[in-house]
Order: sequence, then structure tokens, then C-alpha cells
Amino acid sequence: MTIAAIDWSQLFELVWAGALAGVGVSIAFATLILGATRAADHRRADRARVASAYVVLGAVAAFAFAGAVVFGVYVIVSK
Repeated sequence: MTIAAIDWSQLFELVWAGALAGVGVSIAFATLILGATRAADHRRADRARVASAYVVLGAVAAFAFAGAVVFGVYVIVSK
């Protein structure tokens, strides 16, 4: 008698997709923090160009992080 049928391919897909998403979201958030803190440091040191580059880096990372969160919520709600 079979109590539960396990689809190993879907289970494996869940594991690798979850790990990849976790690493990706963590890297995006860490890059956001890096961009914000380095921009503030360089702004205080009167290095406007470098500070602007870090602001752009932080903004791109913020959009990536927000997009990942929105996509995650969409996947949870749609299932």
C-alpha cells in the first residue's frame, strides 16, 4: 500500500529554485546596502562621481530586490 507518491523531479526543482532564489535575493539586498553605505561615505569625502556610481548601483539593486519580492508574492498568491 502506497501512502504518498513523491514526484522527485518536482521536489528537486523546488530545492534548487528555492536555493537559487534565496542566494539571488540575498545578493541583491546586500548590494543595495553596499551601494547606499558607500555612496554616503564617498559623498562625505567630496567624491561626487564615485558617490553617484554607488547610488546607481544601489538603485539597480533596489529594483532587482523589489522585483524579486513582487515576483515571489505573485507566485505564492497564484498557486
